[in-house]
Amino acid sequence: MSAILSASLVLAFAAPPPPPPSSGDGGDETSEDTSEDTATPAEDELAPAPAPEPAPDPTIPLDERYDPILPYGESSDQPELEYADETPPPPELEYAAETPPEPALDYDQSRQRPAPGDDALARESDQQNDLGKDEFQGRVESPQRFAIEVKFGPYLPDVDHRYTGDGFGPYANIYGRVDDLGATIKQPAKGLFSVVGFEWQFVHFGGPFSVGTTIGLFRDRANALVAEPVEDGESLRSAADKTFFSVIPVTVLLGYRLEVLADRFRVPLVPYARGGVAYGFWWERKGAQLATNSAGQKARGGSWGWQVNLGLMLRLDFIERGTAIDLDRLTGINHTYVFGEWQFSHLDGFGSDAAMTVGDDTFLVGLAFEF
Repeated sequence: MSAILSASLVLAFAAPPPPPPSSGDGGDETSEDTSEDTATPAEDELAPAPAPEPAPDPTIPLDERYDPILPYGESSDQPELEYADETPPPPELEYAAETPPEPALDYDQSRQRPAPGDDALARESDQQNDLGKDEFQGRVESPQRFAIEVKFGPYLPDVDHRYTGDGFGPYANIYGRVDDLGATIKQPAKGLFSVVGFEWQFVHFGGPFSVGTTIGLFRDRANALVAEPVEDGESLRSAADKTFFSVIPVTVLLGYRLEVLADRFRVPLVPYARGGVAYGFWWERKGAQLATNSAGQKARGGSWGWQVNLGLMLRLDFIERGTAIDLDRLTGINHTYVFGEWQFSHLDGFGSDAAMTVGDDTFLVGLAFEF
């Protein structure tokens, strides 16, 4: 027995065997780690054995990590809840047998509201009659009271209509179409006639009745005739001097436009008619001065007469109704038109032989605005 104890003491105090040789530093580190991690058999025998894990409950589901899956808000140690077998009935409420009557109010007869008058009854009747009607009756246009227009067309004053002699009349001899020598070979060509007009629309019956005025301008020119006789082959006209004949007709007209087709049925056509008296101012100028006749009288004057205009207007609102509404709202222009008309103008002093005829029957086209 003593021999065994002696051997155990020798082995306990004896030096450990040297480690195996290594080729480099890495080997030294490995050997050190191995020596530190490796336990002796005696130490393994002396270490306590780990406790065994409890077996899982087969009734509880497990997730992928083998953890138990519990209902939301519950834990494994939550006590079980006990439920009643039946829901208890609600308590019965006691109701009064009858509703108590309202207390009587003591009215002061002296403070009662007086009976409504006739005006109040009339207002109430009007309100009842308006029940069911739309308050918004559509867009209301700005007031339409006036119209302006500008128009153009060919014009030739009928000065020679009373001439019964041979050849061309006095006006055609000066302003007619000529050959290379200045001799008249054709009647004068029509010139440009420009007119501006304004009217006041004083009443509406399916369209406006109006009274207005127009002012026109016509001007013709030609090379002046040479006063002295010329030799054969020379021109009959002077290249340096020119003569001008001008007419300004002024009218006062009563008119009517039938606008009910455009207003009610959206047909953008507006026929119209106008008629009244007119006066035509005329004068002739040679160079910078008025021309004179053989008696020394200046070539200027005027002729009374009458004028009628018949035409058809095309209302342009249908092209872009939104733009037409904005134009009315911003500027007050209700409608815009293009139109054409036939004008009968007889400015002859109402048939007087002493008056010069400066009127003409012609066709005009133009642009008009109502506002």
